[in-house]
Formats: sequence, C-alpha cells, structure tokens
Amino acid sequence: MRKITTLFIILMLGVTFFTVMGCEEDKAEPTVAEQLVGVWVANATTGDMGNTTASSGSLAGAGWTTYQLTINENGTYAVEGANPYDLVAYGGDGDGTIHYSGTYTIDDSQDPMWIDLTCTASDLELFFTSEATLQPMQPGIISLNADADELMIQYGSLAYSVPRPTAFMAAPGTLVKQ
Repeated sequence: MRKITTLFIILMLGVTFFTVMGCEEDKAEPTVAEQLVGVWVANATTGDMGNTTASSGSLAGAGWTTYQLTINENGTYAVEGANPYDLVAYGGDGDGTIHYSGTYTIDDSQDPMWIDLTCTASDLELFFTSEATLQPMQPGIISLNADADELMIQYGSLAYSVPRPTAFMAAPGTLVKQ
C-alpha cells in the first residue's frame, strides 16, 4: 500500500509539473502596443537626444534638451521636457518645461512602425493647440530593441508640412524605458 501511495504522489507531482510548464508555454508574447506602455526618457544622462541638426526629425533637432514620453494603455500620451521654445511669448510658462498630451495610434504593420501623436492639450499654444479643428498630429516612426527597453523615435509635423519619416535618419532620438 505504501508503494502505491508513493507512486501515486510521484505521478501527481509529474502531472502538476507538466501542467504548469504547459501553461508557461501558452503565455502570449506581449504586443508592441503593450510593450510601449510606460514612461520613456531621454536626456543628458539617460537615452540619447539624437542628431542636433534642425532638420533631422530627432528630439535634439526639434530643440528638446530633455524629453519624457508617457504612453498609457488607454490610447493617451503625455510629453514633458525642456525646450528653448518654452518662451512666455509663445505660450510657455517660462519655467523651461513644456507639457503636451493627447491621443496616439500605433501601426505595427508598417516598417518601420508608425506612431501618430495627436495633441489635445499643451502649454505651447503657438505650436500645439487644443482647438479641435487645428489639433496637430505628429506622424512618426518607432523601433523597439529586442528587450523592449529602448525606443528609437523620429517625428514629422503636419502643422509644419513635415511628412512622416520613411526611415530613421542618422542619430534618431533613443528613449529608455523607466
């Protein structure tokens, strides 16, 4: 009887082990949209602002000296950063920080992947407005590294007739997930 009980316990442990292993293998890989949710940062010590050439489409080329992009799972985003355009005359608060937010969409069927940021609220009214008919869209491209902890990003600007980049130019901005 003792041998049967021991054999039964070993058999049950084996079934439990293989059931748990099978469940682990069934976990779906996260989608790109799921991997993008979080806080992404670039500044002098974290990430890379990219090329400083004004026409590069990089974060540095657009004048950012710090940049934090928060992507939420509900399709909204927020940006905070330092930019020399944060002048009171341009609608900034003069503290050196710009905030804007809105909605985003991802198209991971494109190569490189597309991200579209539509601004619905901003400190910087000259460049971004909350008026529904004038809400600017930044058509961009993105690329995640294999670990999904670094995000390369470049933008165009429909408000300034700058089309979506079709490929990453030299030294795009690289954001690091926090």
